[in-house]
Amino acid sequence: MRVLICLSAVPVMVIAATLALRNYRELMTGSAQRAVDAIQNLDQQFLHDTDRLRSALETIGNMDLTPDQIVHALKLAETISGQRYCSLSILDDGGKPIASVAPQGPACADVEQLAPPGPVHGTLLEAVQKSGNTEDNGAFLRITVPAQFLDVPESHGYLMGIIQISRPSTYLRNSSGWEVFSDSANPVQAWLLMHNGELTPVCTDCRWETPLPDLVHALQAQLELKGHGTVSLSSPQGGYALGAIAGGADILIATQRTPLEKEALRNMVFQIAAILFALAAGLVGVTLAANIVLVWPLRRLTYSVQKWQVEGVFDTRITRSMPLELQRLGQAFTRATRRLSRQENRLKKAVAHQALLMKEIHHRVKNNLQIVASLLNLQANQISNPEARAEFALARDRIRALATLHRTLYAEDTLTSLNMAVFLKELCEQTLHIAGAYEEGRVTLDIACDNFWMDPDQAVPLALIVTEIVTNAIKYAFPDGRCGTITMRLHRDEHQVTLYIGDDGIGFDFNEEAHTQGIGLRLIRGFVRQLRGVMEYSSREGVQFTLTIPMKENESTNGYDMP
Repeated sequence: MRVLICLSAVPVMVIAATLALRNYRELMTGSAQRAVDAIQNLDQQFLHDTDRLRSALETIGNMDLTPDQIVHALKLAETISGQRYCSLSILDDGGKPIASVAPQGPACADVEQLAPPGPVHGTLLEAVQKSGNTEDNGAFLRITVPAQFLDVPESHGYLMGIIQISRPSTYLRNSSGWEVFSDSANPVQAWLLMHNGELTPVCTDCRWETPLPDLVHALQAQLELKGHGTVSLSSPQGGYALGAIAGGADILIATQRTPLEKEALRNMVFQIAAILFALAAGLVGVTLAANIVLVWPLRRLTYSVQKWQVEGVFDTRITRSMPLELQRLGQAFTRATRRLSRQENRLKKAVAHQALLMKEIHHRVKNNLQIVASLLNLQANQISNPEARAEFALARDRIRALATLHRTLYAEDTLTSLNMAVFLKELCEQTLHIAGAYEEGRVTLDIACDNFWMDPDQAVPLALIVTEIVTNAIKYAFPDGRCGTITMRLHRDEHQVTLYIGDDGIGFDFNEEAHTQGIGLRLIRGFVRQLRGVMEYSSREGVQFTLTIPMKENESTNGYDMP
């Protein structure tokens, strides 16, 4: 039940998580977009300065002036620009400086030490880094254009102009075109990405913390895949963007979160926490309500059903305070249990009556068999022929064996199985007593049987086999008053029963050519086939019979008919 309630809250949690993730992405994208806008603004500023310097250099280089005239023209261009250029130089065709024009100040003191460009066939725009002390070190854009010198026929050289990109913080905050660094509510940091992969800050004295190399590599990989334009990346601290400026350098911009964005992020986190708290409270409330309305009544109903299974009585009062559906379920269960109780009582009475009838039947069968045995005994006493009287005695013994089986069933108070250890011991002792050998004491019994139960349909043939073998041993194994012992062993394995009966008498010749087979041995073989068993016998040192019977559950032979 709790699992189902929790699963029902999954859609709400998914919707809340989706909205929160969307708002978070918008906040992250806002910081990155400001970085992209800053690159575009700086690109416009650098493009304006580089286009003006490139136009001036190309115009002066195409005027066919002497080097001195070119110097005057460069000074005029530098003055008109308001000293915006760090250095303007004339180079010979080998790249060596001939003359230069530079404003006063430490920022451009070491410009002449910059490595000269290689062969230039057209206007070249490149980003360079000035090598100097810490205060003067910074990033620059260098423009180189071809030029002709008039005083030397067919002499060529170059005009080179350098614009400083790295500026002090006061210049960036107060100069026109650098407004992206003057907004205190939207702090922006910028680094020029040199060709060797080194990052040079645009602000020379701001002491910005350089971004992590992994972040820079990720932006460079995105820019290489895109091929042009600007790429951006968001992080929990702010946004980053990387793009080209003035067509000759890549610049990295980092923006921080504004107070408004931080407040919006806090509000979003608070809203998510409030939603989760409300959802948890709702789940707890729904769980408690489900326990009160459904779970606890079902538990009481289950306890009443278990009590009914043990005691047979279902308490109908337990459903009075339950919901209507459970009350109806309890009423239906009450009607069903009452019908089951009535049916169970009828079945118990029928079973008891059937057991009584079976006992009565077995009792009457036992009495009738005893009467038949007595009649045969009386009839045998009237017969003078010893052989005929002996046959009557054999028939009497077989009938008494069946009577003993029925008496044992009646005494054991069970009609479907027989305790073989008790039954066979009583059967052998009775056979020995009837033969008169028990009182004489010359024949003794050695019986050892496993204590197990057998179906009567299998016990009857086995009892007749035991009766025939024991009777024959008493009559023929010990003639002329000899003493001896009859041994019987009954053992049950998992799937079979083994019966062994032997004596230490004079033995018997089982060769059918020497003696005519009697009815006793034929009966034994017939009962063995009826039991689906295997019998072995021998006459060494007396007579021994070994019978193996398969025992499987729910297997029995039908009736006592001989095959």
